[in-house]
Amino acid sequence: MPTERRRHRRGAVSRLLTAPLPTTAIEARIARWTRALARAWPVLPAALVAALLWLVWNARIPVIAPRHRPEALCFALAQEHFDPPMTVEPSAAVVRGRFSQDTPAGVAVRDAMHFSDDMVIQESKRRVGDYDVDALWLRIPGGQGHWLVLAWMEGADLELASFRFAGDETDLTADEALWGRRLEHLVLRRSYFRAGEVPMIRLRGAAPTRFGPKTIER
Repeated sequence: MPTERRRHRRGAVSRLLTAPLPTTAIEARIARWTRALARAWPVLPAALVAALLWLVWNARIPVIAPRHRPEALCFALAQEHFDPPMTVEPSAAVVRGRFSQDTPAGVAVRDAMHFSDDMVIQESKRRVGDYDVDALWLRIPGGQGHWLVLAWMEGADLELASFRFAGDETDLTADEALWGRRLEHLVLRRSYFRAGEVPMIRLRGAAPTRFGPKTIER
């Protein structure tokens, strides 16, 4: 039996070595590659030039990093392509050393922004990561829209990110409430609120100054 198996294996190897190559299939495949290369050849130089220009242009655009957590949240919105139907203008600020370690964010933000309680439409508080975050909807005097303010304490410092929703309604609209919730969902993440750590969200170009409908400058 072992001798028969060896003969069988030798026979299989011999047939494999002496079998004719599938030249027709190989030639057809080479012909397809040649035709595809011939069709692509006229556009290859233009594609290479375009790729080179893209690399040069991107190398010229600076990459910026956030200076503090409120600015990082504005950068996060830009990365998430936040695109509401109304204009939303972000702002980030840190008020250093004006408060005690035990000052609630809601008290500190009232002192820093000098708004009265009759301007407050809604106020809520939640635990996000290592911080207690206050979220306030405020009326802007003169019917100039509404502010969504997110505030928290970093030791004795007040940190806040505010978002001005353009509009002419006195009361908060359904669209503003909807896009405010979406905004909070995007920025109030545990990973962005770790004590002693500024989220490293880098942007290429300039910091965002507005979200929403694009305007044409004249």
